[in-house]
Amino acid sequence: MATIVLEGITKRFPDGTTAVRSLDLAIADGELMVLVGPSGCGKTTALRMVAGLEEATEGTILIGGRAVNDVEPRDRDIAMVFQSYALYPHLTVRQNMAFSLKYRGGSGKDEIKRRVDEAARILELEPLLERKPRQLSGGQRQRVAMGRAIVRQPQAFLMDEPLSNLDAKLRVQMRAEIARLQRSLGVTTIYVTHDQTEAMTLGSRVAVIRLGELQQVAPPQELYQRPVNLFVASFIGSPAMNLVEASVERGDGGPQVCFGPHRLTIGEKAVREHPGLEHYLGRQVVCGIRPEHLEDASLARDTTPGSVIDVSVELREELGSEVDLHCAVGVAPLHLAGLADEDADETAGAAGQADAAAPADAAGEASAAGAGRAPVADPSDPAAPAGSALAATIVARVDPRTALGVGDRARLQVDLAALHFFDPATGTSLRG
Repeated sequence: MATIVLEGITKRFPDGTTAVRSLDLAIADGELMVLVGPSGCGKTTALRMVAGLEEATEGTILIGGRAVNDVEPRDRDIAMVFQSYALYPHLTVRQNMAFSLKYRGGSGKDEIKRRVDEAARILELEPLLERKPRQLSGGQRQRVAMGRAIVRQPQAFLMDEPLSNLDAKLRVQMRAEIARLQRSLGVTTIYVTHDQTEAMTLGSRVAVIRLGELQQVAPPQELYQRPVNLFVASFIGSPAMNLVEASVERGDGGPQVCFGPHRLTIGEKAVREHPGLEHYLGRQVVCGIRPEHLEDASLARDTTPGSVIDVSVELREELGSEVDLHCAVGVAPLHLAGLADEDADETAGAAGQADAAAPADAAGEASAAGAGRAPVADPSDPAAPAGSALAATIVARVDPRTALGVGDRARLQVDLAALHFFDPATGTSLRG
């Protein structure tokens, strides 16, 4: 087992593309750290630098306290699990799992058999050991790929979107298996994904990356409750946080947040958690409300004064245990510069990534053997967000008993204690 430390890691490709910018990250011994962000944010490039498949332009990578920048991938004592499984089609499950041990040498036949049998037992692959990959389901193939990593008994696992090729039901099952397996083995693990639900359910801590820069690293619940900026707030949570441009005004019952025809009294808890709000009286802010903090007021037990907004229902989505209402709030869409999911890095690294995933590639086989800061918005950038919650339509996740339907006027109660506030120019949270 080992710690992994990235100190000021930067990756700049020959065409000038900077994929990762001054990344500082420390992964504790036995921790499962998830790197999450949109496609092209630099997370896979960072993982490949740890594996030794990409050379860091600047900075130091330490595994178990040893600088490994100049160490070959096969000598870093890590094991990598790829998105594409990277199994040899002509070998059986047993042979695939044993291949890295035979490739490296130093282990006798009895030791190799013992390790393969133990990994097969852990992963429930014992009945499948003599089958070929073509005879396996997607989930079984992924377990074989994990087994090949486990038999190596490495200092660390590096997992590059290992569940992306699986269907939704199987992803949930395999996610639970990976979490159970990592806890039982206690091996330091870096797990890369673009799926924020996967990140939140798997990680001891989650590092959110955008445009090659670390935005925030924290336990999942802290990311959800205390996002440091607009990007983290809009990226973490499903459905995404509702964000509207508003002003902070004085009211009879205390400060109020006003947007369009709506006036909400800011709860005492929200005021305490956002001490910077006092400097924004009479000024614009971005107000964030998570969908689950909105409820059909007709079903609420108590309706606090200054906690209800009147909206128009445009879409109703039935989810069984809850209902999502998409509602027009009567304000102009919010456009903050620079929050689109721009592709920043992995076009330059895509060819190498594909090579690493191919089982016949030497580098791929060698790898198998082998607190947040960041500006969010650039006020001078005219780019508008794509496919985010930044719009005049908000989503409310409400009790399934609601009778509200498309075209209805609805009264939604807001949890005033759960409001979020951000500076519209910098995107940073106003929390203390």
